Amino acid sequence: MPQHVVDAHLHLWDLNHPWYPGLQAFAEDVGKPELYSDFGLDDYAAAADGFPVDQYVHVSAVTAPRAYLEELRWVAKVAADRGVDMRFVGSVDPTLSAHDICADLDAQAAITPEFRGVRVLYGFEPDSQAARTVLRWLDDHDLVFDLTAHPETMDGWLRTLADFPNLSVVLEHTGWPTATDTEAFTAWRRAITTCAEKTSASCKISGLGMTTGALSAETLRPWVEPVVDAFGWDRVIFGSNIPIEHIGGRYVDLVDSLNTIIGDEPADEQDRFYRRNALGVYGFGQGR
Repeated sequence: MPQHVVDAHLHLWDLNHPWYPGLQAFAEDVGKPELYSDFGLDDYAAAADGFPVDQYVHVSAVTAPRAYLEELRWVAKVAADRGVDMRFVGSVDPTLSAHDICADLDAQAAITPEFRGVRVLYGFEPDSQAARTVLRWLDDHDLVFDLTAHPETMDGWLRTLADFPNLSVVLEHTGWPTATDTEAFTAWRRAITTCAEKTSASCKISGLGMTTGALSAETLRPWVEPVVDAFGWDRVIFGSNIPIEHIGGRYVDLVDSLNTIIGDEPADEQDRFYRRNALGVYGFGQGR
């Protein structure tokens, strides 16, 4: 068990705000209707059940147009009111003009000095003007691109990212495999290996429960170990993806399985994974 943890991927939501119109349908589709409920810091602490998380990266998951602006104001206030050490990954609407995308990015950076980057879930193509606008802005501001790429889109993203060699990139959700059959696993492994070889990106080991539907060590090991082999201990980052990861099981199940898989590794390497790599990438201790 690590002594100190940065959770580099979590979500909080208050359903009194109309920011998540797709969440209820998603929760029902995956057979977890309980996901459609408020999830705050107290709920997180209860789910973590003593896992020693000291610092957090909140990642926007809004689906209402441009709701990321109000969500960031809300969650930054929640963190400040509770004295929680949190950084924030926002989003943009890729259908906006380049001018309006940059305006929304500027607005998010102005909301909190702990704004650290962007991820875009839907409608964000690697060869689009929107993608290049976002990557250029992040590069200019020395902020992080949280890359949402499935194996089938990885080559396109690698071509685009080649034009931004100094951009800080974090590949989300373990390269986000789309299925667990042999063909899908082979495509996923090729994609993460190519990403590791052709970029300096880090990889969040997170989100596997969305694909596997389970969080046992036996289930996760074939996905976790190839990522560590490909990226090395200097470029892997822990993320819980809570509460979405409840699709696969409990937070404590995830923690127990990771301990089974990597718990015998040297303490320094575990500390890189659970804490130090995220501290560097997301700029903890660096006010802007």
